[in-house]
Amino acid sequence: MDSIQYSQALDLSFATVQDIRRKKPPLTYAYSTYQFWNYFVRNGIQTVGDELEGHLTLGSEGNARHSGWWDADTTVKKNINQRYRLNWRHAESSMAWNLIELSINAKPARIYNIWEQQYNACIRDMVDEMFVAMLTGPSSANDTHSPYSVFSWLPLGTDGSTGGWTGYSGNYNDGSTPGTEFDRGGLSCSASVNSDFAGWFADHGGNLDDSLLTIMNDFHMTMNFQPPIVPEKLPVDKVNCAYYTTKNVIKKLNSFYAMSDDNMGYNRNSHYGTPSFYGVPLVWAGPLDTANTSVYGTDPIVGINHNLLYPVMLRDWNFRIDKRPDKDRHTVMTLFVDTVYQIWCENPRHAGGLITQYPS
Repeated sequence: MDSIQYSQALDLSFATVQDIRRKKPPLTYAYSTYQFWNYFVRNGIQTVGDELEGHLTLGSEGNARHSGWWDADTTVKKNINQRYRLNWRHAESSMAWNLIELSINAKPARIYNIWEQQYNACIRDMVDEMFVAMLTGPSSANDTHSPYSVFSWLPLGTDGSTGGWTGYSGNYNDGSTPGTEFDRGGLSCSASVNSDFAGWFADHGGNLDDSLLTIMNDFHMTMNFQPPIVPEKLPVDKVNCAYYTTKNVIKKLNSFYAMSDDNMGYNRNSHYGTPSFYGVPLVWAGPLDTANTSVYGTDPIVGINHNLLYPVMLRDWNFRIDKRPDKDRHTVMTLFVDTVYQIWCENPRHAGGLITQYPS
């Protein structure tokens, strides 16, 4: 096959995959076990710049007051704005097509079907890779590949805490228990320094019973989580706040709800469907079934306000598809999918929190 035919074949495959992508966009990946992915990436935004930068007002300036009609004005000016930054991260996947197979499967419908299979496998690999990274985060300060995770922003707090803003530092996924601490976005945080940058944390101690409901009740009211507009249908575009957790937690809560309801026989679906807390859904996130003593402990429940914690994509690199010939195999065409992104949080104090069994 000459170079012109090769180029045409590559263009055909590129156009075919673009059509498949239009019909099956990767940012609404249609697998039931990827509810976390579908909810989380929905609020993703695209932007440009050398790095991501946020500015946070920590504390109050104290300029509001009641005063008499003739009292002198008092204005306090404090330099309380703090800046935090993150670098971009790159994820990639690829698919390939052999020109000999192109001739064997010459029918357009057959070609389309095989490319659809290639696309599905490619995006599934990509989503699996990014999904796990979103829940585990970097392994060390030298890890320039992994993005921040959800738990980098909503980290472990104080062992035995019954609930409060004690998630001062993120934890590296480095195998230690818990993971080595780091300053999120380069901004130090403690009880005495930038404490308003802390995340909410509670230790349920493995007690998945009514005591857990009490902790969740505290968190829910503190964060003022709002249920979706039509909670029984759980439409993706209506979910702004959600809880993500393990299969074990959901099964235990379903069983607990059922035993506590005298009308369970008439309302079985309300307990053995998608459980909720005050109308906010509890969504199963498969990777969390595996305990992680470095990052999020055992049986975590992470509550997220998707308006404040979301992925950010570098513009023009949002699952971008590029084509190129395979330099080592002259009969093979290769298409690459690239994403440049980071997990961003506008304000950890209000973006959600973590309830888990503290690692030990």
